[in-house]
Amino acid sequence: MPNLYFCIPKNDAVYFDEHEVTHMKVMRIKEGEIIDATDGNGGKYKVIVKEIGKNEAHGNVLNYEFVAPTDGRLVLFAPSGRWERLRWTIEKAVELGVDEIYVFNNEHASRHYDDKQEKLELIVREASKQCVRYHFPSIRSIEFLDIFSIAPESTYILDFKGRKIPKRISKSVGIIAGPEGGFSKKEIKLLKERFKSVCLGKKILRFETAVILSTGIFAMKLGKI
Repeated sequence: MPNLYFCIPKNDAVYFDEHEVTHMKVMRIKEGEIIDATDGNGGKYKVIVKEIGKNEAHGNVLNYEFVAPTDGRLVLFAPSGRWERLRWTIEKAVELGVDEIYVFNNEHASRHYDDKQEKLELIVREASKQCVRYHFPSIRSIEFLDIFSIAPESTYILDFKGRKIPKRISKSVGIIAGPEGGFSKKEIKLLKERFKSVCLGKKILRFETAVILSTGIFAMKLGKI
């Protein structure tokens, strides 16, 4: 299984933070070894490790290659909820090729993660490394009404009463998943005035199951997996 490390490039050298140092120690990486790294913006590096400190490491770049991003844009709007369930949802969304993740608060999902930006980004980083993604998705916490200024024109609400997912889709797609308690009447009215609803089948799914299934379908259609 390939091991990828996140690096911060500077001239002909790259630097690794304390999280990557921990990863190196777990993998028993020694000074002088050659590893694969990425800056999360498409950079693919072959690096020789020069020094591993307590909280930082650095190495010299042996080879650099830019990996072009996949076509299309896939945006996920996930409700804030219990941390472990949200974490798992984010990890799977990253693996399935989502480009942007927005964790929103609403009347029935009001756990705020505004002060957890670093933790959210770390989840994305670790998931991206595990599935060898050279372009890390962006992630941030937003309020419900922010959805309307961010969402692509072709954005779909996951709704048990919605229609089937269309066979042909736009190159830029958004997915809105509701919280376990559902949207309020006011919220669903606002959403349906702007976006179309799609149904994922005959069964009522938990929000994280619905996110994975819908993301997988749209990711396949966009050629992201």
